[in-house]
Amino acid sequence: MRDDPTFIDRIQLDLSDVQWPEPQEIRARARRRSRRTVALATVAVLAAVTGPVYALKERTSAPPDAAVPASSQSPARAEIPLDSLLPVTEVPVGSVVPLGEAGLGEAVQLDPTLQRCGDDRGVPAVPAYSRYSRSQTLLSPTKEGRAPARVELSQDVYRLDPLVGARLFTHLGALLDACPDWHSVQSVVAAGETTLNESRHAWETAASNFAGDESILVRHVAFAPDGPPTGRTLQRPTPVGMTVVVRVGDLVTVLEASPDLGLRDADLEALGRVAAGRLCAAANPAC
Repeated sequence: MRDDPTFIDRIQLDLSDVQWPEPQEIRARARRRSRRTVALATVAVLAAVTGPVYALKERTSAPPDAAVPASSQSPARAEIPLDSLLPVTEVPVGSVVPLGEAGLGEAVQLDPTLQRCGDDRGVPAVPAYSRYSRSQTLLSPTKEGRAPARVELSQDVYRLDPLVGARLFTHLGALLDACPDWHSVQSVVAAGETTLNESRHAWETAASNFAGDESILVRHVAFAPDGPPTGRTLQRPTPVGMTVVVRVGDLVTVLEASPDLGLRDADLEALGRVAAGRLCAAANPAC
């Protein structure tokens, strides 16, 4: 193939027909995955054109104080294998493009809006860094003339120090206790005028202790904000967000499914149990 003088020309011709997705589409549907960049969106489109691929790349390390000295690492605490992730066949989606990455010292990411509420309510952030991490994002394939690729499901798996894993669930519980309902005020521009806009968020524990050693299903409702003085709605409400967090040994996984999948609480609990089963072999201690 490399000896074919028309190879580059044909690639350029193919790329000229690509429907490039908007990067904010991916970011909006997977808000905790801030590490996604325009490059990731580009890979997603190429994957949809050339067929399913699994792209892996190393992520940047955590701050020096989050690193684990080599002498303190047990041989059992190894990189997270690919088969620790949910298989596509277990997710109720049609054709998808799977993307993934692996990293060291990755910061554990949950719900940044919930943490903002915690900051207001006296529950400060407790940074948690993993020893190893692996993630996947399932994207609906881009079709010619159709909307950009949509995130159907995202999953992160983190290998954490046991004390860090326990603290993560304790902190999440404290945030949910402090933030059943939260109002925030921000400046918005509407009809050429800047006004104060109040938005409302609500969180609740939909289920707990349904999988693994610890588990929780969090429901997040973001209500449509109203802008004074007319009280008119300034934007559509965000679909109800559901996040599944499961711990098995020293592994913690965070799952977020698109509301468009129409999964009920029982479906997400079942998905959490499948995810817990996939973590068992790689966890310390193993199931």
